Amino acid sequence: MTARTKLARQLAAALAATALVLLLVLAWELRPAVPPMPQSFSQPLPGRTISTGLDLAAWAVAVLLDLVLLGTVIQFGLRKTPSRSELRLRRAFARGERAPSARPDWRTHAAPLAPPVLRLPAREEPTPASSEVAERGHPRMPLAPVEMTSDDRDALPGVLLLGPLELTGCKKKQPRRQATTELIAYLATQRRRASRDELLEALWPGDDPRRSAARFYQAVSEGRKLLGDAFQRDRDTYTLNREQLQVDLDALDRLRSNAEATTEDEQLVLLERALALFRGEPLAGIDALWAATEQRRLTALRADILEHAASASTPATRRAHSSTPTQLPLSTRRTSAPYNWP
Repeated sequence: MTARTKLARQLAAALAATALVLLLVLAWELRPAVPPMPQSFSQPLPGRTISTGLDLAAWAVAVLLDLVLLGTVIQFGLRKTPSRSELRLRRAFARGERAPSARPDWRTHAAPLAPPVLRLPAREEPTPASSEVAERGHPRMPLAPVEMTSDDRDALPGVLLLGPLELTGCKKKQPRRQATTELIAYLATQRRRASRDELLEALWPGDDPRRSAARFYQAVSEGRKLLGDAFQRDRDTYTLNREQLQVDLDALDRLRSNAEATTEDEQLVLLERALALFRGEPLAGIDALWAATEQRRLTALRADILEHAASASTPATRRAHSSTPTQLPLSTRRTSAPYNWP
């Protein structure tokens, strides 16, 4: 703002203030008389008293408006012009206070609700085992990677979701924080990398990410302490390493796949082992919105396995199954400890 513009603004403010002061003087000269007090309040007020009171109220309102305008004009005339540094700071704060972009909705990443139909994937062909020793005449040939045995798999930590969330092979069976429980359960059901924004929306839908960030990092820290290297982070994405962790959902899928590819005599055994993985209502104790869809899907899947197990339990297969000494009753396998991974 130039000096000429500033002078013009101050002159205009002075003229407006002078006019308002003159209006105040004129209003004081034309002020109405105070209405007389009635001798008795039990009698109705005369019309002249009421009219005089209304005139006095209108005059008071006009004076108050005049005073408000006078104060505004004085502030306008005395306002200082901001310097260049102040303007730069205002622009910087304006850029920092812009509305954040819309957060991604976790529902777009949630698993769809599967219909209540048993769907078994095709059986995977076993890969031929390669030789552990290099072929003679080729000493530089690298050795084939050693596959993990069943004993090594049993020694890994595990996450049980087909019931209340429970950790096996860890220091504690239950996380201390509810946010850690929901975080581990969400990563175990998604089976892919999840971004930080997606996890914040799934755990605290509708909350300000700046307020829930501290609780999120506390849950991440506790998850790492419980699961170790199986809880992985890559920049702003998080996942559970299935090679270093056992999840009962993966065991359920393997049993379903094997049951589809086996004969009728072995199918009932595999289906009962799949039913034994259920320890109650799936994801019990997790009231998050994303868990409702997964609970319905797993409950429908359990009903389908029960239906197929009942249809597979023909008289011949029932006798063959009862004569197998290595199979335990369903109730016994459900309560076996430590947890028996299929």
